Amino acid sequence: MTITASIRYKAIDRALRRNPEGLSWEELASECYEAFLKKELPNPKRPSRGAILGDIRNLREGLLGEPAPIVYQKGRGYRYTERGFSLNKSPLGEEDLKTLQNLVDWAEQLTYGQLPAGFAGAIHRLATHLRTGARAQQPSIQLDRPGGLDGHENMQPLHQAILSRKAVQIDYQEYLGEPQENIISPYLLKEYNRRWFVLAYDHEAHRLWSFPLDRIARVTELTLTPFYDAAHLKPLHWLDPIVGVIRPINQQPIKIKLRTTPLQACYLRTKPLHRTQTEVSSPNALRPEFTLMLIPNPELEMQLLSFGDAVEVIEPISLRERMITRIKKAMAIYTGPASM
Repeated sequence: MTITASIRYKAIDRALRRNPEGLSWEELASECYEAFLKKELPNPKRPSRGAILGDIRNLREGLLGEPAPIVYQKGRGYRYTERGFSLNKSPLGEEDLKTLQNLVDWAEQLTYGQLPAGFAGAIHRLATHLRTGARAQQPSIQLDRPGGLDGHENMQPLHQAILSRKAVQIDYQEYLGEPQENIISPYLLKEYNRRWFVLAYDHEAHRLWSFPLDRIARVTELTLTPFYDAAHLKPLHWLDPIVGVIRPINQQPIKIKLRTTPLQACYLRTKPLHRTQTEVSSPNALRPEFTLMLIPNPELEMQLLSFGDAVEVIEPISLRERMITRIKKAMAIYTGPASM
């Protein structure tokens, strides 16, 4: 089947569904021509009478699946005899419904402030529809949920701005900082550690940055400020060389070498810290070693601290010394008298 034939079949089906009283072959040809224009086909031409009648014959014979109930009546033209018929109808069988319900079970776990409001509402409506009249069942899937996700109301306007490539102004306030207004061109919504961020180009700072959604008080679409195309900065790969979302300015990835206990090595093998992680010691080493190519940042340091004495930083010395400083400060807190 050619591309033009496929477009004609869909256009005829769409036209007959919208006009149950009937259409002439000329009107059907016009619908096809409009579809060609929308698809931006090169040198589109209005289909001939023979082409339209041939398409109707193919549809009646079930070329695309179920035979189309198309009849011709003098004075009315061509129409569907079965109201509600569509070439795109795809009835769901029992197994399809079970699969869809399982997908909804998964999707409902993401509606706890982790999806834009419109998405969450649609998922809940679909779940209610699928479970109507069905035997009640307990949830079979449970994801880790935080106590609250502030800022989820900003997901919808930011998502729309990303899709429509619109610049926006955000009212933003960092922790312990002063309120400020930032004009940004958003590129990506990113979830990390049960918190949502928007990766965007900051028009005043002239750089990419990650803004936590829970620190944004308001999002306003701008009509006079053009969207900044930061393709040369590769925004979708900007977070690749880091753990988390905080990328230090003017830093490049370096080799980081870790030494671990045998048990912790098992966890790192099955859940790597980063896609660049490589085991460089022999599998039977008493203290397995791994390397990473990353830009060190606070999120990496916090991740390493969470391993306690199971992971040791060997290289670079600068990162090792920062870890020593952090551990000494923690020791000072815990070895001193507890304040009541």
